[in-house]
Amino acid sequence: MADGNHAPAGKGEASAAAATLAPAYRMRIVFERKVVAPYRDTYRGELGQAQVELLELLYLAGPLRQHELAGELRTTKQHVSKMIGRLEQLGYVAQGTDDGDARSRVVALSAEGRAYVDGHIAEGSKLARELFSHLSDEERKELDQAMLTVTRLLEKA
Repeated sequence: MADGNHAPAGKGEASAAAATLAPAYRMRIVFERKVVAPYRDTYRGELGQAQVELLELLYLAGPLRQHELAGELRTTKQHVSKMIGRLEQLGYVAQGTDDGDARSRVVALSAEGRAYVDGHIAEGSKLARELFSHLSDEERKELDQAMLTVTRLLEKA
């Protein structure tokens, strides 16, 4: 509109606009809504997003030093320390001394923390299966293969 106000785009207009977005950005938007959201939504506000990311990082990587967590999560050691304190109170993580450097603290997922993340993975997987239930068996296999391919390629980056 000439006056600077924008009316909501119609479905066709939105699709056309989405098609012109950079492929990586478009994939992020769709992937976030269709794949990530079912998993993220299982936490239902129990923990903050950064706390969930910390737990999932430990789940995938195993025990890490606080400064490694800060680097991976792109935040400060102080913020990581606060998150660890909260997660430790909940029984989801435990801290120990680094065998190689007594000044460093190593953070590990506890058995309770692993069970907590396992439960959310199972629930998120169920929600994702429901989300893709309208696809044929062949389309679901194609989607699974495409996600595995994208994951493999991105892990190399």
